[in-house]
Amino acid sequence: MTKQFPSYRKLFSEITTLTKFLIESGLADDQNFPAITQTGSDRFIVSYPNGGFATMLRNTAYKELYEHQLRHRSYSIRMLDGALIQMSYEFVGSRIEKYRLAFLPSPDLSEFQNNPELYLEDILYADVVDKRAVTVPLRFDFDDRDGVAQGLLHPKSHLTLGQYSNCRIPAAAPITPYLFVEFILRSFYNTATAAVAAGLPVHFYDIESCMTTEEANLLHIGVPLTSQRIKGHRQATRRT
Repeated sequence: MTKQFPSYRKLFSEITTLTKFLIESGLADDQNFPAITQTGSDRFIVSYPNGGFATMLRNTAYKELYEHQLRHRSYSIRMLDGALIQMSYEFVGSRIEKYRLAFLPSPDLSEFQNNPELYLEDILYADVVDKRAVTVPLRFDFDDRDGVAQGLLHPKSHLTLGQYSNCRIPAAAPITPYLFVEFILRSFYNTATAAVAAGLPVHFYDIESCMTTEEANLLHIGVPLTSQRIKGHRQATRRT
């Protein structure tokens, strides 16, 4: 099912390239380049240092969770507005087994909203200085281990909004770093012309769907499955 997902070495290279792009674009305030950690004879984790899957605190207020991640530098990218981007992938051989992709906005946007003149000249931050903006963390998860997926209760690939423990919106397929970062830029740091996301270094793969028929019959998150579909989307974005 996930045999066509890029290998851990390709994922390492892709995250490195995306990190450099965010630095060069002036969007990153701090960063941790990815590292490959071998945890068994054929098991590998591609993640930020001090990252992985054990650093997220359960039953913790969002502000405390965010500050814990910030204090321990548990992130791939820290954006200029304080938002944290986390990308961790776990492989068994060439097979993707698990990942966690999180976007953690700063719980306190008062600095940006109280000093809007510092940011209004940059259209990227139009949403940050908008008084209507609300902090909403989000997370894409994938888990292909036996016995973890439980139909609609716990789809193999899903999106969680906020800190709602039972919010698991089905996603059609596993998500690559490129697709995740493009989603974040296009959704939270973009203009009407999609100028930022359009400049991302593109990584094309063919990815197989992991969605069940039951999940597909509900409202769900679509994921581009082929290079051609991604390429067509990028061309349309640049013409906008």
